[in-house]
Amino acid sequence: MSALQQELEAALKAASPIVATLALCRAWALAPSSRLARLARGFAKQMQVESVPGANQEEREAAWLELASHAGPVELQELLATPWSKKPKDAVRRLSALARLGPDPRIVGSLLELDTGSRYASAAGHRFWQDVYELLLRWGSVEAVDRVPKDLPASEHTSPWNAARYTAIFQPLALRWAGRWPVEPQLSSSIDALLEALELKLAPSQRLTAGLLAAVHSAPLEDSARLVFADALTEQGDARGEFIALQFAHAAGELPLGKREHMQRLLAASGRAWFDGLEGQVAPLAVFHKGFLSEVRLATRTPVPTPHAWSTVECIDAAGIATTLSAFLSHPHLARVHTLRSVRGGTLEELARHGGARAFQLIEVSHLGGREISKPDWTLETLRLLAPIDEAVWWFSGCSLRQQLTTLSLQAQGSFERVGAAVLELADSALRVLEFVAKAPPWPLPWLGDWTMRFERDTKGKFSRLIVSVDDDLFTGLEAALVRLDRDQLKSLRVVTSLKRGPAWREQTRAFIESVLRSHRRLSSAVFELDRQVATPPRSVVHEGR
Repeated sequence: MSALQQELEAALKAASPIVATLALCRAWALAPSSRLARLARGFAKQMQVESVPGANQEEREAAWLELASHAGPVELQELLATPWSKKPKDAVRRLSALARLGPDPRIVGSLLELDTGSRYASAAGHRFWQDVYELLLRWGSVEAVDRVPKDLPASEHTSPWNAARYTAIFQPLALRWAGRWPVEPQLSSSIDALLEALELKLAPSQRLTAGLLAAVHSAPLEDSARLVFADALTEQGDARGEFIALQFAHAAGELPLGKREHMQRLLAASGRAWFDGLEGQVAPLAVFHKGFLSEVRLATRTPVPTPHAWSTVECIDAAGIATTLSAFLSHPHLARVHTLRSVRGGTLEELARHGGARAFQLIEVSHLGGREISKPDWTLETLRLLAPIDEAVWWFSGCSLRQQLTTLSLQAQGSFERVGAAVLELADSALRVLEFVAKAPPWPLPWLGDWTMRFERDTKGKFSRLIVSVDDDLFTGLEAALVRLDRDQLKSLRVVTSLKRGPAWREQTRAFIESVLRSHRRLSSAVFELDRQVATPPRSVVHEGR
C-alpha cells in the first residue's frame, strides 16, 4: 500500500476534523492535487479556532512569530486565522515562517486569498508576491499556476497598475517556469475511490449548510433563516455560526466592546470564505450585516447577477462597471439594492431610461456628465453629487431631475464658503431638504472630523431650519459656510452630536457657536440649541480583506 493511500484511509477513518485535515495535508504533500487541497480545506473549516491575540499590531506580530517558531500542523490553524499586517516587512517574516512549516494546502489557500491584486502595492510588496508564487510553484500547487498570468493581456482596459504588477511579479516567474509549470498529478483508480468516499463524508454537512444558506438567500429579510443557519454552523464547529450570532447582538446594540473586537477578528480571519461565491465579483473591502454581505464595491467591470449571494446586498459601489447597470439590477437577486455609490453621469442616464420601477434611497453620482436625464420610472429619496459645490449646483439646476427630487446632498469638502450661496441659488427648486456633507482629515484643515449641514424648508417654503451634526470636536468651517445667508434665511440652528461628551465640552461648543452668530449680524436672529446625547446605531462591521 502506498503512503498516499495510507494517508487517505486514515483521513476516511478519522473521528475528528483535525485528524482528517492533517492526514489530507500529508497526502497533498505527496500528490499536490487541487482536489485534495479542497478536501483538506473543507475539513479544516469544520474546526473552530481563535486568532493570535495582541493589543496592537506590533504585539500581535511578535506573538505570531513566537508561536510560529515552535508551531506544528495543529497550531498552523491559529496562525492562518490571524489577520495579516498591512506592512510588507511583516508579511515577509510571516512568509518565511510559513515556508518552514509547509508544504501544506491550507497555507496555499491562505496566501492565494491574501492576494487581492492591491495588497502590498510597493516595491517591497512586489518582491513579497514574487516570493509567494515562487514558493507555491515549488510546492507543486496547480491552483497557484492558475493565478499566474503567462503574459499581459492586450486590452484597452488594462490599467498601468496591472501592467506594472505583471512586469514586477509575474513576468520573471513566467520566464523561470516556462515549460515546467506544475500539473495535476495522475491518480490511480483506488486513490480516486478514496477521494470520492472522503467527498461523501464531507458532503452531509456541506449539503445541510448549502440548503440552509439557500433558505437565507431565498428569504433575505427573514432573521429566523439566518439564525437557523448559524445554529447549524455552530454545531459543526464553524466559526461563522458564532460570527452571525455576534452580528445579531451587535445589530441590537447589545454587544460589549471586547466581543465586538472578537467579532471583527473572526471576520478578518475568514478571508473571503463568507462571500458565498461573490469573492471574484466584489472587492475585499465590504460591510457585513447580520452575518452576510450588505455593502459591496464591484471588483469586476462585468459583474454576473446570477449568484444567490447578491440577495442580501443593499448597497453597491458601481464605479468601475462597464455593463449596463439597469440590466444588472433587473435580476431578481438584486431586488434589495436601494443604494448606489460612485455612479457616473452616463450610467445614471442609462439607468433612468431602462431602470424600471423600483425605489432607491440614495444614488451617489461621482462624474456628473450631461444634464439631460430622462424621466425615470424609479423613485429616489436622496441624490448626492460628489463634485465641487458650484459645479454640482450648476449641474442640478439644469438637470431634468430637478423638479422630481425632494432631497439633494452635496459635498462640502473644501467649499465651505459656498454653502450659503448654494442655499440661495436653490431656493426656488422643488427640494424640501438640502444637505451638505463634509468628511475631513485632521490635517491640514484647522478642524477635525465629519459634519453634516441639513437645511429644511418651513411652512412658507424657505430653508429656515438648519441642523448641524458633528462627529468630532469643534467645527470652525461653520462660520465660512453660513456667512452668505440672509438675515431672515435662518430661523433655527440645532447642533446634534453623536459623541458622549461632558458638560465642559458642551459649554465650550455653545460659547463657540454663539460667538460665530454674534460676529455676523445677519445671523443674529438664529436660535442655538445643543441637543442631549442621542442614541446611534452600531458601527458597520467591515471586512478589510487579507
